[in-house]
Amino acid sequence: MNLYNDVTYTPSMNEGEPAMLDCSGAGFSGCRVPRQNVYLNAPNNISQNINFSTLLSDAINSIIEKSEASGQQGSLRGTECKKIAVRNATRGGFDTYLIQGTWNYNAYGEGYLKIYLNSSDMLNCRM
Repeated sequence: MNLYNDVTYTPSMNEGEPAMLDCSGAGFSGCRVPRQNVYLNAPNNISQNINFSTLLSDAINSIIEKSEASGQQGSLRGTECKKIAVRNATRGGFDTYLIQGTWNYNAYGEGYLKIYLNSSDMLNCRM
């Protein structure tokens, strides 16, 4: 894991717009998103759900880890997708989300990682 001095996370405000995580300067912090408020525009019944925030931040951080591991193996460009499901207000229903990460780094590890969050209806089922 790379360690940084400045870690700034800007959540996505709209579906289809990437969240931005800026990590710079040598320091002591991993380039990771916080475990709360990672997506500001989620529906009210979801945004108040602690499990959603935790699942989302874990998925994003997993994508970051994948990009770092790929970079260490010499692959400086790539994508990764994670899927999460959260029980919604309807009886037995789930809201599903796709978290897509796309990165492009140079040989010095500089570059970008964009995270997209999109809702999906792939798991419209009842339990």
